Amino acid sequence: MLSTDFIDVARGRTTADLNLNNCRVVDFFRGRVLDGATVSVYKGYIVGVNDGLSANASIDLKGRYLTPGLIDAHVHIESSLLSPAEYARITVPRGSTAVVADPHEIANVLGYDGISWMLKASEGLALDVYLMAPSCVPATGFDTAGASLFASDLAPFVKEGRVLGLGEVMNYPGVLEGDPRLMDKISLFWEAKMAVDGHAPSLSGRDLSAYVLAGIRSDHEATSPEEALEKLGKGMWIMARFGSGSRDLERLIPAMNGDTCRRMMLCTDDRHPNDIHEEGHIDAALRALIAGGVPWMDALRMAAHNPSLYYGMRNSGAIAPGYAADLVAFSDPAHFEAERVFKSGVLVAEDGIALKSFDAYGAGRRLYPSVRDSVNIKWLEEKDFRIPDEGGAARIIETKPGSIITGASEERPSVKDGNCVSDTARDILKIFVIERHNGSGNIGKGLIRGLGLKRGAVGSTVSHDSHNMIIAGVDDVSIFKAARRLNAMKGGFVITDGDEVLAELALPVAGLMSDQSAADVLKGLSGFDDFFKAEGVPGDSPLMTLSFMALPVIPSLKITDKGLVDVDKFEMVPLFRGP
Repeated sequence: MLSTDFIDVARGRTTADLNLNNCRVVDFFRGRVLDGATVSVYKGYIVGVNDGLSANASIDLKGRYLTPGLIDAHVHIESSLLSPAEYARITVPRGSTAVVADPHEIANVLGYDGISWMLKASEGLALDVYLMAPSCVPATGFDTAGASLFASDLAPFVKEGRVLGLGEVMNYPGVLEGDPRLMDKISLFWEAKMAVDGHAPSLSGRDLSAYVLAGIRSDHEATSPEEALEKLGKGMWIMARFGSGSRDLERLIPAMNGDTCRRMMLCTDDRHPNDIHEEGHIDAALRALIAGGVPWMDALRMAAHNPSLYYGMRNSGAIAPGYAADLVAFSDPAHFEAERVFKSGVLVAEDGIALKSFDAYGAGRRLYPSVRDSVNIKWLEEKDFRIPDEGGAARIIETKPGSIITGASEERPSVKDGNCVSDTARDILKIFVIERHNGSGNIGKGLIRGLGLKRGAVGSTVSHDSHNMIIAGVDDVSIFKAARRLNAMKGGFVITDGDEVLAELALPVAGLMSDQSAADVLKGLSGFDDFFKAEGVPGDSPLMTLSFMALPVIPSLKITDKGLVDVDKFEMVPLFRGP
């Protein structure tokens, strides 16, 4: 509760801290713009709008629009490759003042300690970082994660103020089968009257009804207007995704109107830092919607207001007395650009640049606390990357541009000396997933088409969701070198060609995040971009595409450290069909 001194300020008995004068307030409650307004702020909260209050300081916004700060409704900060502090540094100047983060990436590596690390590392930033407790650690039994979390492990987070509910329930087959361990987690947060997020690609009909019946009320996996509308009609909130590897937002525009937009939000899910730096964050999603014909007020409602309603963030998402003074000033609704960003009434960014006041929130501090090494693979030899020919057709993972959904085909692979080899003429590469948490020696072996690599190998310890080491390559020497280099770096990204390392980026924090500045990470990623462009590798984000090839809850064919998974049938399948 706010103290009674706020009431004194609101009634004009004492002076406010700041008046924002001559602004055009975006009022979501009445669906209007209030021209020539003055917004009064005291101790970080709005105490009046056009109430004639005096203040110790004032800023003339010169007719700019004023909106609540933008909110990313569902994101994995780990996918930015940055610490929370550095993530804030590149998103706040874009107009984002809050994110709802699901730390299931670091939780799949470090378990309870990973969630605790994310909470501590995101304290006191100019970006409000709310968390959803990860529901699927591990995501399935088809791969080896670094931890297992039960409802009892998540129970302490129910009382944590910045935890808003249960993160995306990815194991939808487990829900449909009434898996008791999963249902315990859902019940824990449902009974606490907290949000339960969903993850149900292509689910429809009776199965969708059963999934919603379990208490799951949102979904960010809709990829078509029809899918979004069916889920809306069954009571779900839809998060339109604007990620690096999966950009479904524009596809959902036909489903957006004045009514449906009141049950829709915007999210990035997984977005690389170079995309945020070059294109934007939620502000870029806004521009895409407006360019696609969505009325700007509806687009802004999805970006700044609706997440606060869904998640019960009672002091966010509006410009009215009692709401946090997390505000963004902009000039042109037709082309949204954050010109001034206020956090708790303090100007922290202007024209896309973080100001000195930004650092006062602690965003410039070093990572805290430290984390243990998390890349532990058994000693590997080049022969470990051979795939013996078993005769007949082999299953091939088929990547799709701009999507994390894969297809599946069957084809006779190229064979040399009794072993399968990559075939660049058909764009078929060998792909491996190496267990990296326990040193078990598990190596999943498969074939993939669509990556477009003509030489060398690409490897990463970012592979959703268990984040084992994943490597795709043309030849065994390059693949072996990539594995050895990733182990030496304690995780990260690497490109090799034979024994030569062409590009690398170390991610020593759980094998997922850098301990360096955003500028350093962007510089490191530029080496990968240069290689992909020079080699004509297709897609906007090849590293992101590769990272999702090990996710066994997204159709249709995926690979884990235990082998190939037919996601549609939700079962392990062999590489070869037989002669």
